[in-house]
Amino acid sequence: MDPIFDGTANAPISCVSEADLTLCDREPIRTPGAIQPHGLLLGLDPEELRITHAGGDVAGLLTAAPQTLLGDSASRLFSPDQMRQLRMLAGGAGPQRAVHAFSMAGHSEANADVIAFRSGAVLVVEIELRREQAPDNPLAAVKGMLRNIQQTETAPSFCQAVVDEVRHLVGFDRVMFYRFLDDGSGAVIAEAAAPDVESFLGLHYPASDIPKQARELYRTNWIRAIPDARYAPAPILSLGDALPAAALDLSQSTLRSVSPIHRQYLANMGVVASMSMSIIMRGRLWGLIACHHREPRYLPYGLREACELFAEMVSSHLEARLAAESFELQKRSAKIHEELLNRLSRESELAAGLVRFRPNLLDLIPAGGVGLWIDGQFTNIGATPDREATEAIVGWLNATVKEGVFQTDCLALLYPPAEHFADVASGLLALSVSKSPRDYVLWFRPELVQTVNWAGKPAKPAQGGSDHEMLTPRTSFAMWQELVRLHASPWLAAEVEAAHRLRVALLEVVLRRIDQLAREREAARQRQERLTSELNERLAQSERLARALRKETELRAAVEGDLTQVLRRTVADQETERQRIARELHDTLGQSLTMLQLGLQAIGHEIAGGPKLQQRFDGIKTIADSLGRDVHRIATEIRPSAIDDLGLQKAIESLLETWSENAALNYYLHLSPKDMRLPKAIEATLYRVLQETLTNVVRHAEARKVGVILNVTDREVSMIVEDDGRGFPADADDPTASPAMRLGLLGIRERLALVGGSLEIESSPGRGTTVFARVPL
Repeated sequence: MDPIFDGTANAPISCVSEADLTLCDREPIRTPGAIQPHGLLLGLDPEELRITHAGGDVAGLLTAAPQTLLGDSASRLFSPDQMRQLRMLAGGAGPQRAVHAFSMAGHSEANADVIAFRSGAVLVVEIELRREQAPDNPLAAVKGMLRNIQQTETAPSFCQAVVDEVRHLVGFDRVMFYRFLDDGSGAVIAEAAAPDVESFLGLHYPASDIPKQARELYRTNWIRAIPDARYAPAPILSLGDALPAAALDLSQSTLRSVSPIHRQYLANMGVVASMSMSIIMRGRLWGLIACHHREPRYLPYGLREACELFAEMVSSHLEARLAAESFELQKRSAKIHEELLNRLSRESELAAGLVRFRPNLLDLIPAGGVGLWIDGQFTNIGATPDREATEAIVGWLNATVKEGVFQTDCLALLYPPAEHFADVASGLLALSVSKSPRDYVLWFRPELVQTVNWAGKPAKPAQGGSDHEMLTPRTSFAMWQELVRLHASPWLAAEVEAAHRLRVALLEVVLRRIDQLAREREAARQRQERLTSELNERLAQSERLARALRKETELRAAVEGDLTQVLRRTVADQETERQRIARELHDTLGQSLTMLQLGLQAIGHEIAGGPKLQQRFDGIKTIADSLGRDVHRIATEIRPSAIDDLGLQKAIESLLETWSENAALNYYLHLSPKDMRLPKAIEATLYRVLQETLTNVVRHAEARKVGVILNVTDREVSMIVEDDGRGFPADADDPTASPAMRLGLLGIRERLALVGGSLEIESSPGRGTTVFARVPL
């Protein structure tokens, strides 16, 4: 679709100042207080149909002066039938738009048309003399014109056919199809003109040529005729108690006087007569069919009605054509739109579904390139600004644009940094797919350097001081060219609509994904709650078990502590008792036996008997000696006095010598350092460990050699006992050993535990046994 016919067509630039437009909009064009002098205007009181206002060609039509009519009844001018018609029009709300009331004869016997409408409380009646012949059947002429334009295939050819048909009907020198652009300016898109008339086809006109309030009048009136722009305005007179003529709204008047600026504008163009027909689509002024003539033309009301009907039909047909073309674009974009959404439903990422496959976003909306800014990630296809520039554009959009879809064909004029990459991004169509901070889909169009042809230089100079400014219309309409840069091909309404539809769909996709994530998070939260509940229950059970274990441990520790204390006391009591027994045996019984031996020895010297008696005496003496040795040995075993008197090292030496003599056991002893005293409990424990170990070596290991190493440091005392006996499995503490041996090892461990010590045994069958006893100091 050609942008000039699309609903979003716009001009590249407007050269009209705000002051120009403001001055134009201040003109009282709705209430000029005067009319064009070729007709007659009467204002009637709707109750009595009394003439309250009069102006125009009263004398030419009614052979009377205007002031002579004021205050009279309208019945002075109209027949009873015509008065009945006027009363019907004056009753109720009355017609708000001008309607043809009836025809009447003027004083020259020429027919005249009477048009009426309501302006506030006043019924306005206008009378125009028919100076030109009207078509015999205007409706048939319009039907033929419509048939001809309907045969065209494109919008441009349709517009050309329209101006051709209108010129054929009305015979004006020039008929133009004038299109309003989005910035308020206009362009001539079709023209039919006489061969000797200057062509305005393709020329642009600034917005100030047709001010805003004039456009509004074109929107509410389908047709506007100026038969002779060289006229002098005819003032409207009013009764003293009536609405002032300057306050009478003539928006619907066919005779309303034209702005003097506009009349001068026409004169500067060489135009004497003009007629404009409005092209209105969807309640919006889309364009004009403008007719110019170099001579006065007084088109009869019937012909003007035919032109008005034709303009309405042209508006409908053009709107239908544009709608059909837009519908085709929408169908195409809808198909691509559906394919994109189907792909998005299968893709985990938006970028993959929108740009990586065909069709993609460039198929949906034609552009030089498209970029996606999603979660700070930039994906693009085609020609786009780089990532850094795109990030800056997104920041600008987030800060300045509030709508979901933003479009411009002159980005650099709104965002100056865009001038640096105008070759790829002079046009921007952006849609947001999330809330703040927003993600965007961005279409970019490159710069399209244009030469715009203006009908004369489009600036209007204002003259006069600040209190009496007035605009003077341009005097030249010669083509004035302007090179326009930093603009791209404009975005069509259908393309912008496609962006809106895509945004809604993407938001739905995003919301579905958010909803899915929310459901997954909720399910995960519930699972987490169940796991947490189970974990809490298990922790509670663990705490209960821990408390029970702590209580049991504390109880066990207390029992073990008590048992340890009992064992310590028992061992201490045993050692004390052994020491006492040993001392008694040594000091008392030993002394008695010694005295017995001495006595027997003395008796032996004194007795002189026979051999039998001597033999018997020697036997008793031998028994006494043996008993003495046994008592000494038992006393030593129970509690060697060397421990208390000389220390652990001497006691170990004595113990090894005794076992060596009694069991034929060779031994090796290493003491480091020598003659160092240890706490009595530790000395007694280590002595008993060695004593029990040697007993096991002799009784169970069948060893012939034994080595003992006693080493004392600042931190601990260690004793190593190694034999060359038959050994046993190290991981079972010799399960083949006798119960006495196992009981002996258990006793060793318990004794060491009472002083904080430990026992380790290394052994294997046939390789002997090594015992490590350690006690901390």
